[in-house]
Amino acid sequence: MAGAAASRERWIDVAKGVSILLVVLHHAVVKNLPMEAPEALAGVVGGWDVVTTALKPVRMPLFFVLSGFVASRAVHRPWVQVRRRALTPYYTYVVWLLLLGAFFSVERLLPMNRTQDLGELGTDLVWASTGTWFLYALAVYFLLARLLSALPATWVLSGAVTLSVVSSELGIQEWNRFSVLFHFTYFALGALAPQVVRRVAERAPVPLPVLAAAYVGFTVLLWQLDLPTGVYLLLASGLGVPLGVRSAVVLARTTRPAQVLAWIGRRTLPVYVMHTAVLATLLHLPPVLDLESGSVLRGVLHPVVVTAIAVLVPLGAHAVLLRLGATWLFALPQRRPHPRPAPATRSGQASRRSTEACASTSEGPYQVSIRPSTSSLGERSASGPSSAVNS
Repeated sequence: MAGAAASRERWIDVAKGVSILLVVLHHAVVKNLPMEAPEALAGVVGGWDVVTTALKPVRMPLFFVLSGFVASRAVHRPWVQVRRRALTPYYTYVVWLLLLGAFFSVERLLPMNRTQDLGELGTDLVWASTGTWFLYALAVYFLLARLLSALPATWVLSGAVTLSVVSSELGIQEWNRFSVLFHFTYFALGALAPQVVRRVAERAPVPLPVLAAAYVGFTVLLWQLDLPTGVYLLLASGLGVPLGVRSAVVLARTTRPAQVLAWIGRRTLPVYVMHTAVLATLLHLPPVLDLESGSVLRGVLHPVVVTAIAVLVPLGAHAVLLRLGATWLFALPQRRPHPRPAPATRSGQASRRSTEACASTSEGPYQVSIRPSTSSLGERSASGPSSAVNS
């Protein structure tokens, strides 16, 4: 049973690792590559654009299905037990909205949805439009799923699908506010119908190569139909999300690749919030790969190398910041409970018994430690940032 649980956890972390890599690769393709590639490499730029566009029905839908799947038990718990889970993503969103807003008010080269003034900042606090919209969406989606958890899942999913379709008619497809409206369907699927996700992960009705070929053929067909963005993404993700889940399950059976992807998948938050700043900084440094020679090979490798840098640098910065105690950048600060003084006794045995009783109290399955050890505090600090973005 322990081995089966570990296997299930690994494929989820692997899938999250793949998702964040695809997000960074997408930004490396659409933001950095066109600005650094000469006209001679227009074909390479176009080819990469086709690849990252074809992955759009997989990238964020898979991320949100996983986020909802991990939160599927929490959405049915009492509010008092889950309020921190709802507050942490929004708190982190506000922190990085301010930090990145300050950064991109100075850095103006990278194509970004920037917060231009205090008015836009106020609007972003209510309805996200910048690159940190995923964190805002996590907070809002969790609250919606918790509020709607008493309703039949089919009702909620039908309403979410309708919202996804209608969002295409608002004329905001080029803004992240469209993404906030559109992707609730996937979080609701994972949170309110987790058995569907589990069934896809545990059963393989068709081999993975067949599923991949079907996805490619289906997306090509949908492109020809010139459908509204929301309709196209919903239909394509019907194969794209299962393809992502099954690919993660297969990758999780490997050794070294699974270890690397799962390790990244447990640290998606620092990569997500910091990678655009790294991409912007690279534009002001000597080129990673000199593309002026028109080398097709360099043009093909450029987004891959830039993605690697934009992932490794935030992970390194995250480790340093945690060592410096800057956990508030990645998780809502947690107040430490103060132990109640035990009544003085002649032998001190009553005091020890009182302390031990307090330390072992529990609320349901959750152990409550009054005086956590240094190692347990360190573990909570290290896991907090990952859970904030993946809950």
